[in-house]
Amino acid sequence: KFAGHKKIIVWWNKSFEEAGKMSIGGMLAACFEKFPEVPAKNSLRYFLAFNRFVPSFISNLLPVKGYELYYQLKKDDIVVDVGAYPGDYAIFAGRKVGNGGKVICFEPNPENRKILIKNIEQEELKNIIIIPKGLWNENTILKIKEDELSSSVLTKSGETIIDVVRLDDELEKLGIEKIDFLKMDIEGAEIEAIEGCRKILKKSNANVAIASYHIVDGKMTSNFIENFLIKLGYNVKSDFPKHLTTYGWKK
Repeated sequence: KFAGHKKIIVWWNKSFEEAGKMSIGGMLAACFEKFPEVPAKNSLRYFLAFNRFVPSFISNLLPVKGYELYYQLKKDDIVVDVGAYPGDYAIFAGRKVGNGGKVICFEPNPENRKILIKNIEQEELKNIIIIPKGLWNENTILKIKEDELSSSVLTKSGETIIDVVRLDDELEKLGIEKIDFLKMDIEGAEIEAIEGCRKILKKSNANVAIASYHIVDGKMTSNFIENFLIKLGYNVKSDFPKHLTTYGWKK
């Protein structure tokens, strides 16, 4: 118990140290994300993101709001959620697409996946498939570094070994020939992951929303993602600045 209390004190002090560098909304969001991931936390996320009485400086910090900015999910849609922990978007999508739709979640981090499974089971949604793998531009194994706040971060010296696959290959195994929406937030690995989606993006009229605020080799990932999608015939726009996301859609 003491170790747990000490950990709370450390992040609380750190939050105050960084408070001067952050907006009020940003500080509140950072503190909110530190609390344990329980089913009720996702319900609170939806309320803060979509309730019209919540001020925009708070609602605009919620990624789930940003994913709906250019394409609103419809009944029977097939959705791919890459970096699904803690299930906030997967559950949101599962409710919207209904029994005729499908949500395919990729979450390679074992600890994150336990929470993801628990939250989805709490909702009793039967249209969500959880795949214990990450996405990459080839089928191989990689190491990841555990991250308490979000999906795992790829690293050369990580502690956890995970399977990574090309989305094109995994969807073929599942017998899925088209998707309607691709959401991705995997801490900078989006560049390699989207390269493994080339076939399905060419074949489908899929809308995409890919987190692109990460810095890789000194550059924003939005630069690569925009150029990649344009070459596949997509219209693109990077928007939602509080959680920069690159959106793509075909004419």
